[in-house]
Amino acid sequence: MSSSSVVSSPRAPFFNLRGSWLVLIATGLLASLGGCTREPYQPMTGVVSVDGEPLEKGVITFFPIGEGTTVGGEIIDGAFDLARESGATPGNYRVEIVAFRATGRTEFDIDLREQVDIEAQYLPPRYNVKSTLEAEVVDTSPNEYTFELKSK
Repeated sequence: MSSSSVVSSPRAPFFNLRGSWLVLIATGLLASLGGCTREPYQPMTGVVSVDGEPLEKGVITFFPIGEGTTVGGEIIDGAFDLARESGATPGNYRVEIVAFRATGRTEFDIDLREQVDIEAQYLPPRYNVKSTLEAEVVDTSPNEYTFELKSK
């Protein structure tokens, strides 16, 4: 029968002071270089009006033309605000805007267990499914947009 045993050395492992300094300097350089990189996502804000009035309620979506990220958010009282973590990467985007308003009809919402107003999208297709709107997202200046839409 064999038995195994662990042998420990009374000596501490060899410590190379010069090599340790090189490792520390290299780590510091890498950390400082990492801090200089630009955030890939950019904050985005803007206003949306329809026939000269702020869009009361809607959704805006930015679809990349080429490489990029699809992002979007709510439009409330004519304004949207996408924080950096919700923003897009720099590039060109096709923009879709949809807006909803009450139809005067109601339906029963099974989740809410109550009658709710039925809302319908009312903007022309040139602003959403057949959008001609475009925007450029840049990483060197504010990304602020104004979209002035016509209901007809």
